[in-house]
Amino acid sequence: MKQIVVITVSQACMILKEHGMPIQPNHLRAGIDCGAYPFGVAIKMNKSTVYEIFKPLLAKWINERSE
Repeated sequence: MKQIVVITVSQACMILKEHGMPIQPNHLRAGIDCGAYPFGVAIKMNKSTVYEIFKPLLAKWINERSE
């Protein structure tokens, strides 16, 4: 059975930094909020927001932009 692999904002930032993109968690959250980063979603709940970042989509996004 295939699994849906979801990582945290911090984990995604570490992966992006490993690929040369200096990014902070607040930057990544803002990018997801405005739709600039299509590999994650923001789910607004009462007074907080939960971010889900899909690791395969992040890997695809990185691959499409890497030299």
